[in-house]
Amino acid sequence: MKRARKWFAAVAVPLLLAATACSQGGESGSGPAQGGGSGEKPVTISYWVDSRFQLIKGMEDKTPNFGDYETLQAKKFMELHPHVKIEVQALTWDDIPKKVPAAIVGGTPPDILRDYLGRTAQYAHQGVLEPLETLLPKEELDDYIQDYLNMYTIGGHLHALPAYAWSAGMVVNKALWKEKGKEALLPKADNPYWTIEQFDAAIRAVADKGKVFPLGVQIAVPQGDQMIMNWFWGFGAKFFKNGDYSKVALNSPEGVKALEHLVKLNDDGLLQPSAVTAKAGDLDTLMWQGQLGAYSDTLAVWSRLSAAKQQGKTKGDHELVMVHQPNADGVKNGLPVGPTGFAVFKQKDEHKRKWVIEFLKFLNNTEHQQAYAVNAGQFPVKKSAGVPMKDDPNYAVLQKIIQERGLEDMGLTIPKYAEIRVLLQPEVQAALLKQKTPAQALADYEKAANKILSGK
Repeated sequence: MKRARKWFAAVAVPLLLAATACSQGGESGSGPAQGGGSGEKPVTISYWVDSRFQLIKGMEDKTPNFGDYETLQAKKFMELHPHVKIEVQALTWDDIPKKVPAAIVGGTPPDILRDYLGRTAQYAHQGVLEPLETLLPKEELDDYIQDYLNMYTIGGHLHALPAYAWSAGMVVNKALWKEKGKEALLPKADNPYWTIEQFDAAIRAVADKGKVFPLGVQIAVPQGDQMIMNWFWGFGAKFFKNGDYSKVALNSPEGVKALEHLVKLNDDGLLQPSAVTAKAGDLDTLMWQGQLGAYSDTLAVWSRLSAAKQQGKTKGDHELVMVHQPNADGVKNGLPVGPTGFAVFKQKDEHKRKWVIEFLKFLNNTEHQQAYAVNAGQFPVKKSAGVPMKDDPNYAVLQKIIQERGLEDMGLTIPKYAEIRVLLQPEVQAALLKQKTPAQALADYEKAANKILSGK
């Protein structure tokens, strides 16, 4: 619970404080004298990013593709510092957990990487990142909510600079229930909770074989593990218990019940088609076509829906609302939180290191923090960024759940997280395919995961 409370503070504080946004604008944190670089030795910086931002609000015509926004940021910095050349590369979600480790092994990692804490933490454990607490000025670090800096401190070093954080609930397309006159079966914004029984009744009310699939769950790849973990938490199962990272805890009576129920939903045709192979993009496609009732996601889904509408990829009505994951009687599960940050790989050239850090500060200045939060549907981590989405009712729902239920521990920063993360999905797939019973699948997962955690 101590860890959950720490994480709660990390996300809740920026929501509860009506901080006034800093007026530094787009050039804050841009470093030494602007427009200069006169006499400076040329520097080339490689900057790799995830596929997060597209069709930035107010810049839609300039940012139709992933990587466009980051290229514009780089261009602005290069205008300020002509001796600096920045090479931007946007990686797909499938490529980022493969290409970065391969580049590290090959000795050619990017200078700056923007990625999820669950992955950057592993690079910290490998000892390939710069310790940022020694490279960033105190006044810069003082602007960050301390709990995020604590979360990013591994082995006494700030391994990356947090940028924004998601929290995931259940996104429901209320329009499908309205069409059938069953809207009353859904939770309301002022009480976003429902039991497993209420959830079952609601999804069965809109099920239409071959046309409408009430629930989407991503189990094809580890990338969507918060979706499946939310399901386990709803039954009272935990990934780890009480901060004990020496062993996983999913193989429990609660965990078995959760997986048994998921198998039954699949047997009854209530999950998306090809449930064991459908990826996040497939779930989005079903949602955009009015064929999916609900799935676990972050506030970023609204930005993706907006982009899909502009691209003519939607069909039917969409009234998306955020609610909590269903929970078993007596269970009051919280929400997962996943920060993304900027990691700097170790530099050999002191001059280049200086300019990599200047670019890092520019990337995470107040103006960019606000843009990240709004366009990713996530929470800013700088005090000066304020609460850029405070009028969003779905943002308020997540805030309410976090305040009342706290956060769940995903073990993101443990050294073996990346290794045990990839083991769960295959076992869930085996259960859905009837290759194993739910009990056997979780027992096999526990055995494999604990072997890795113990190092034996």
